[in-house]
Amino acid sequence: MVVLSNFPPPADGIKHEQPSTTVHINDREIGIGTLFITESRLSWVNSSSGQGFSLEYPHIALHAVSRDLQAYPSECLYVLVDSEIDPDNQLHSSSGDEDSEVGVQDMTEMRFVPDDKGMLDAMFHAMSECQSLHPDPQDSFSEDEEIFEDADDEEGEYHLGEGDASVVSHNNSYEVTANGNDAEDEPMEMDTGQFEDADD
Repeated sequence: MVVLSNFPPPADGIKHEQPSTTVHINDREIGIGTLFITESRLSWVNSSSGQGFSLEYPHIALHAVSRDLQAYPSECLYVLVDSEIDPDNQLHSSSGDEDSEVGVQDMTEMRFVPDDKGMLDAMFHAMSECQSLHPDPQDSFSEDEEIFEDADDEEGEYHLGEGDASVVSHNNSYEVTANGNDAEDEPMEMDTGQFEDADD
């Protein structure tokens, strides 16, 4: 669980620093502060209280720029965290421990809303660059397995995981590649007679 606490702003490995950024955890506004996107973690510090939090990149399941004002009233950097974040720094009941024992994982939605909306793309790209330095060790399956898994999804449904946000930012389009080359540049040729002996 991540909690708000007093700590100094990070000083090393800063890729992007965004002042005057309001953070919302789930449906609650926490305050206005400075967002620090560093090589080792994502940090936010409240400008008035000095309280803040840091997130390690392997715990960030998804990050994306959200500009859909019908889904959320402000353009923001959307971050989905695979941990429970407690803005009140309160202990949870034992039922939470029981859930964790059976493998139920809490997720937290975070939205970083900068006063300068023109910096959202820079925030996104800095975060993508830093997150790529910390690949998820659980992502051991190949891209081919990922493609076949997606084929089972219903049409129109998209399930995004770590690193997929950069794909979404490009006009919601996907390019299928074969061994690093565009699939359309490598047409598949099939010898229609190669299986004729199978019936003998």
